[in-house]
Amino acid sequence: MTELLTNSRPPEKFNPQEVEWAALLETALTMPGALGATYSRFRQYSMGNQIALFMQGATGPVAPYKKWLELGRQVRKGSKAMAVQVPLLYKEANREGLIENKVKGFKWVNSVFELADTDGEDLPQYEPPEWSRERAMGTLGIQQVAFENFNGNSQGYSRGNEIAINPVAAYPFKTTIHEMAHVAMKHTTPEGLAEYQSHRGLMEFGAEGTAYLVMNELNALDQMDAPESRAYIQTWLRGETPDDKAIRQVLATTGTILKAGREQPKEEQE
Repeated sequence: MTELLTNSRPPEKFNPQEVEWAALLETALTMPGALGATYSRFRQYSMGNQIALFMQGATGPVAPYKKWLELGRQVRKGSKAMAVQVPLLYKEANREGLIENKVKGFKWVNSVFELADTDGEDLPQYEPPEWSRERAMGTLGIQQVAFENFNGNSQGYSRGNEIAINPVAAYPFKTTIHEMAHVAMKHTTPEGLAEYQSHRGLMEFGAEGTAYLVMNELNALDQMDAPESRAYIQTWLRGETPDDKAIRQVLATTGTILKAGREQPKEEQE
């Protein structure tokens, strides 16, 4: 990849920083990764249950009482549990004589609570030295809005010039950079959304690849799971190799986000 980057550009145009980032990006594509629990901490609910939760007024992540306790949050006294359909199971031997669980129907159970029904200590927002999330978002014209998604495994999303971060995201700072990258790369414009349907893997590589480089540059590796980030990239690419254009877009967006969050000298501001 570094050869591809340098061979396609005249020597006077070499940017040592970009060459270094390209080498780091290559590790994200080739070094083994490992998916952790970030995208599987919460139960996935069926479309029917999602509609039912919406009809009951839910707008944010939902989970059973015990799951909120695991996450260090306590359901407030007097909160009313929301109903979801759960399967009625029975055991039956299959043709090989092995006992399997079978579904004989469903029943409604009041068993889940919304994040808004819980209390817990919110971790302070991480801010790396000499880089400001607020400054970067202001410079890039990005706004953060409330997260409205029942799926607690969704770490965040972006639309237009807005990003939303799950209040219980496993790595909120890294997720913020990822969603900012989607906006900066224009993945959230009408044209970008149309292209996303056929090039989703490359676009997710672009956003996560940018986050991978930015987090390294800001010495914020303790705010992410690097092997999981690599696995995310490799899973979305499904063996596809990003072309020179996609790589350059990651490098350019990395530089854009880093510069946007750093205080610029007065002469540059003027």
